[in-house]
Formats: sequence, C-alpha cells, structure tokens
Amino acid sequence: MIRVTFFMEQGKGYRTYYRNLRQFIDGHPEITPTWVPVTYTRCDSLLERFPILPPGIRGVLHARAQVLAGFRRGPCDVAFFNPYVPAVLGGALTRNQPYVIRSDITPRQFDEMAVAYHHTVDRFAPVRAYKNRAATRVFRGASHFVCLTTWVRDSYVNSYGVAPERIDVLPVGADLALWRPLEARETGAADEQPAGPMRVLFVGYEFQRKGGETLLRAFRALPPGTAELHLVTRPPAPQGEGIFLHTGLQPNSPDLVRLYQTADVLALPTEADTFGIVAVEACAAGIPAIVTNVGGVASIVEDGVTGFVMQPGDAETLGRHLRTLADNPALRRRMGRAARQRAEARFDMRKIAARTAEIILAAAAEGQRKRLSAV
Repeated sequence: MIRVTFFMEQGKGYRTYYRNLRQFIDGHPEITPTWVPVTYTRCDSLLERFPILPPGIRGVLHARAQVLAGFRRGPCDVAFFNPYVPAVLGGALTRNQPYVIRSDITPRQFDEMAVAYHHTVDRFAPVRAYKNRAATRVFRGASHFVCLTTWVRDSYVNSYGVAPERIDVLPVGADLALWRPLEARETGAADEQPAGPMRVLFVGYEFQRKGGETLLRAFRALPPGTAELHLVTRPPAPQGEGIFLHTGLQPNSPDLVRLYQTADVLALPTEADTFGIVAVEACAAGIPAIVTNVGGVASIVEDGVTGFVMQPGDAETLGRHLRTLADNPALRRRMGRAARQRAEARFDMRKIAARTAEIILAAAAEGQRKRLSAV
C-alpha cells in the first residue's frame, strides 16, 4: 500500500472537489490516504495570542501550521496538494518526498485576476521576486501536475519552466450517478410537456464576481413572464418579481441537485474564474449553460452545442441567449442532452479520480526508483 497525504484547501469549489475525490480514493486498493484539510482559519497554535496581525497574514500562518501538522502525522510515500499554495507553504518538508500538485490557476494568473478576487499584488519588487523563486522551486520539484485546463498548463510551462510531460490536464468532475437529469428528460418525455416560464439558475457564492449584476440586467430586460430566476448565493441578494433566493445549500446536497434538475438553463456570466464546477454540474444534470470566456470556464461548454460562451459584462448578449432558449424549448432540451453526453465523456469524477490515483502511484514508483539508485 502507498501512503499518501492529501493536503486539501477547503474553499467553496475546493471543498466540493475534496469531497468528490475522497469518495473514490478512500476505497482504493493500493492507497492508504491521510486527509489534511487546509482552512486558513483558527487552529490550535500560538498565533491566537497575536490578534494584531492582519487577517491575511494570520490566515496564511494558520494554513502553514495546518500543513506542517499534516506532515507531522506520519511519513508518507507521496504528498498531494490542492491547489499549489499548501505545497509552497510546506517549504522544505514538501520536498522530502515525491509530490503531486493539482492546480486550477498559477500565481501569475491569480495576480492578473487580483481585482476581481480582492487580492493585493505585492508592491515591493524584492518580495515579489522572493515569492516567485520559492514557488518556482516547488513547481520544478514536483513529480507531476494535474491541471484543470490547458490555460493553466501553458502558464506552468511558460512562466515557471515546468516540463510539459509532467503535466496532465484533468478537469473537475461530478459524480454522474448523483448528478443526472430528471427521468423525464432522459426518456424524452419532457418534449411533450407544455412550456412555461423558463427557469434560469445562478449558483455563485460571490454574487458580484460571478457576474450576478450582468445576469440581473439581462433578466430584467426580458419580456414579463418569459423566465424566472433562481439564485443560489449568500444574502443579501437582489429581490424582485420572478426572483427566488436559495440559501444554506451544501455541495452535492439533494436540494441543490434538484434545483439543477428542475432548471432549464444555468447562467454563469462570471467576471473572473478559474474553471467553474457549477457549469460541470449543469452538464451532468442535462441542462445547457451560458458562461463567459474567462480562465478555463469556456472549456466546459461547447458553444452552440451544449450552451453558449460570451464575453464578461455583456448583458445584451446574455439577454439574447436567454431569449433564444426561452423561445425554443426544444433547443434547450437538445442542448441539455448534448451536455449530459459531454459530461459522460469528459467530467466523470470516477474516471478522473482513477487517473489521479494512477498519477500518484507513478510518482511513488518514481520516488522509489530514485531512492534505490541513490543507495
């Protein structure tokens, strides 16, 4: 058995991936996993005695303490990091064994999206240079990378000198047994049902960054009675006729899955994003998605086949796509069926977890060969 320590950040999208991956890894016949959640929040450490530290610095120090505590839990044959930040925080301990990094963005790409993510780019050149050297050293020492998109892969190759052959491109996946269309849609019975107001679904914890205002402008410009808007976000949220707010829904929960299954289209006009697992879940649930061409989001949707791809902030184009789908129920059902087929081909979490396990085992074997050759 190969001992693998998984260092897993617990942000919104990362938490969903953590749960999905763990579901399939825990029963793997060749892997003994240890799971280390990295939360950036309070932990039992001396840091609690220094409340004057800025929240951002405290968060990073908390995360580093969690990573170091994870390494102290026992030896491992391979370390797995999601995303790259815990690997960098681990410092020398990261490099004590083979390690794999799963990444949805690089530091340089994150700096480019700084405004949307409320991220402050270091102003002092020496600090930026030090962080870049530390990150580059960790990246070049990794046994392998799992990148969500070619957008991320190319950044690691071009900005950090990572060898392309050490990178696999694997998207976010969904449990296709859980995330599936309603039976009526799968059998085609829905084609016989009369069309009512189109149900537009928006799922995004950060309403502004995810393009909520663009969606509101497009929705309110639709003819009355054309559609209703269902928002899964944190309050306070916009109110108005035809707008419904859903709060407290957890990843993979039955209520959340049901919302997707009963929606007609997902709208994700995000202004800044790395991938967008909600669009994958829409594919799996058999509904078309309207997304923006930012980060790796556009790679999820086949424009004109499983949904539409647009530029961020373009409420007029979003409204036009919504009207097209509202006026043509047969089109959105056809797109939904194509989306499900795309999910089965590209976004099956069981297959993605199996490939991830293969990469981890290969890293362990490579590490063993290096140790033997050094004797």
